[in-house]
Amino acid sequence: MAQWLERDGGVDALELTVGSSLLNPMYLFRGDAPLREFARAFPQPQRLGIALVGGRFLRSYPYQEAFLLDSARQFRAALKLPLVLLGGITERATMDRAMAEGFQFVAMARALLREPDLVNRIRKDPATRSLCIHCNKCMPTIFRGTHCVLA
Repeated sequence: MAQWLERDGGVDALELTVGSSLLNPMYLFRGDAPLREFARAFPQPQRLGIALVGGRFLRSYPYQEAFLLDSARQFRAALKLPLVLLGGITERATMDRAMAEGFQFVAMARALLREPDLVNRIRKDPATRSLCIHCNKCMPTIFRGTHCVLA
């Protein structure tokens, strides 16, 4: 599909993601699965259902910096189209590595919820590290205004 989009010429860049799934919704969001927080975001009886069986589909996946990089390299090797790498990018070294490997852009999300000024701070001091702990407690807030609950 990506090669077809590239040949078509109507796309400026592709942002690479692993999508989402109702059967495995936390796969894209590596880190903890905040079951209690998700349950509290819903009224009864959904709240009880999530509390009782939520662990079957809200699974935790270990976080690692640039967790989609290996998969994204397959696209980089097959395309000339500008690519946006996402998936756990919170450090300047990771951004530099992505650019060195041919990615034109990187995307950040959860870390910016915790620290909206993070990019400017990294620009001033490349050793800056994000305060995001990848607890994913921001995820249940999508129903009432997405934000970091720790900020």
